[in-house]
Amino acid sequence: MMQFRQNAFVVVAEAALSVVTRPTQVAPSAWASANLVAPDGPRAGSAYDMTLTPYVAEPLDMLGPDSTVNELAVMKGAQSGFTLMLIAALGHMIDRAPCRAMLIQPTDSALSKFNREKLDPAIRASDALKKKVVPQTSRSSQGSTTYSKRYVGGSLTLAIATSAADLRSDTIKILLRDEIDQYPDDLDGQGDPLEISDGRQIAFLASGDWKKADVSTPTIKGGSKIERRYLQGDQRRWHVRCPSCGEELIFEFGPNFHFEPAFPYKAYYVAPCCGAIVENHQKIDLVRAGRWIATAPRPGAFPSYHFDALSSPFVPWDEVAKAAIAAGDDPARLKTFLNLWLGLPFEMRGDAPDHVRLMERREDAPPRGHVPAKGLLLVAAADVQMRGIWVEVLAIAPDRQTWPVDAFYCDGSTEAPGSLSDPPDSGNAFSQMLHKTIGREFPDAWGGTRRIDALAIDSGYRSHVVYATVRSNQRQHANTGEDVIFAVDGREGWGKPPIGTPSLVDIDLAGRKVKKGCKIWPVGTWSLKGAFYADLRKDGLRAGAEVDPDGYCHFGTWLDETYFRQLTAEYLAEETYRGRARKVWKLRASERDNHFLDCRVYNLALAEHLGLSSITPAEWAALAKERGMPASERPDLFRRALANGTPAPAAVDIEDIEREARDENLERMAKANAALFR
Repeated sequence: MMQFRQNAFVVVAEAALSVVTRPTQVAPSAWASANLVAPDGPRAGSAYDMTLTPYVAEPLDMLGPDSTVNELAVMKGAQSGFTLMLIAALGHMIDRAPCRAMLIQPTDSALSKFNREKLDPAIRASDALKKKVVPQTSRSSQGSTTYSKRYVGGSLTLAIATSAADLRSDTIKILLRDEIDQYPDDLDGQGDPLEISDGRQIAFLASGDWKKADVSTPTIKGGSKIERRYLQGDQRRWHVRCPSCGEELIFEFGPNFHFEPAFPYKAYYVAPCCGAIVENHQKIDLVRAGRWIATAPRPGAFPSYHFDALSSPFVPWDEVAKAAIAAGDDPARLKTFLNLWLGLPFEMRGDAPDHVRLMERREDAPPRGHVPAKGLLLVAAADVQMRGIWVEVLAIAPDRQTWPVDAFYCDGSTEAPGSLSDPPDSGNAFSQMLHKTIGREFPDAWGGTRRIDALAIDSGYRSHVVYATVRSNQRQHANTGEDVIFAVDGREGWGKPPIGTPSLVDIDLAGRKVKKGCKIWPVGTWSLKGAFYADLRKDGLRAGAEVDPDGYCHFGTWLDETYFRQLTAEYLAEETYRGRARKVWKLRASERDNHFLDCRVYNLALAEHLGLSSITPAEWAALAKERGMPASERPDLFRRALANGTPAPAAVDIEDIEREARDENLERMAKANAALFR
């Protein structure tokens, strides 16, 4: 007998029957424990265990139909379990209280990943959901799609915050918004995506049965959307009981969180109530028995939550200590630590030092065009204008110290692509720039020469000419086969990474169209500017410090006032936009150009792409050897670079030290996971 595959009609019919015999309502947290399967993470494929993340139960149940709460906000660190909370809320709605709902992700790639790696696997693994959600493979017009899940009684729309069409469509009852700090402030001149999507629920305001949840990791203090939502609410924190005196307390990063400055850290917490020491192995049981308490209760305040890694059962305290030590005083790493580990916004300073003060600390060595001893990375960036191109060549050390190796302006036409095959004096600015960057050898401190590792060309102006230049001159690294020329595009916003995932664009020049002819790399300029200005404010040996600190910015005496004025041409301003405060970068009224600042930002983005923040000490040592640095000079590179936080003496093999620290760290993580899931 032939067996026919279940079709959309059968799914709809069974779901209709279930409506007639609707089961007894259960709270979303109880439903999740009985029906949800973890789609990813260390327990992927296992039944969802609410006891592992008890802090999720309260906000999850508030999203159920029996709760009188209409809205809530969660400001959290990474890997805390709240994305799974959104999936559980959707699953409960589909199975027990179907209606029209929407989930918004910041970008199309984030939405696709969420659907592919989390939502779809969760639906397929749940017997309760896979019977009710019409399959995406159905040929019926009622079938689900990548951006819509259909079921009897409603549908779930998956939208992106960068599409006004997505946010302005039909009325919805449940609105879930993920990672809202990565949403744009303004969507194509049509307004704030949060306000636009709010309009989708107007029809339910009278009945009062609408639901809205905002969940996000924060970004910049004063400009963070989730911080603003959290402060509008009653600001709940997860409290645990002191194992000694029973007083309720919050695990917070601060004077009560103690750890050693080197591996193995031995992190512990001192209870502020009685001074009792709380060890990491006690944390899990204490967190499981904790509860939410509002720290700012007041009439009209909706529930808002803050949760971080110190209370997370998934993160050992030694790992928090390690991340804090690794962040040091690096502004970019400090921002990451506060945002991802502590779930807190980072306070960004945007005041650059006076350009005259920077000029006063110029140094004689190394001479122009020479790579300094510690400059293991060599990058260049070009800012294209109507007539000419501004260029900075930058050397970068493992501890992020920087030295401009050259800075210049190529005066010439930018209307046509250039090539290394053109004469340097052809009149084409692109050709001049290529000869002075990728076509050039720079003397180093050891008697050899170096070529740049990567060149970034800003494609914000003369875009198609830049694309054509990049495509026709693309060269390969001799050892890695990776691209050496990058077409980059600066992106505003505090949630953007230093350099993101490239997209392929068409090249259309002189009537010839090349489909997907060039990669364009997005660069998150705002955070990079903030980190750079923080480094500019650091004092070094010339100001009386004992050493030049990590990230210190060196400048040669050959650099002129124009360079320094452009480098400090912007400031971080707070403005009111559509009734809300936000922080944006603006050009100083006294300045006209910021080309060298743009070049520096793109150079720092290239350094991150090349691995500045992720290269291990062993890899730095290998790179130093490859580039001719004498063995006697190498240990000084790793003053703070070792993963275990200890300096590397000259007689010790750096690779052996790092391997030992890594093995001990893996063993520690294995023990922590065993304790978590016992």
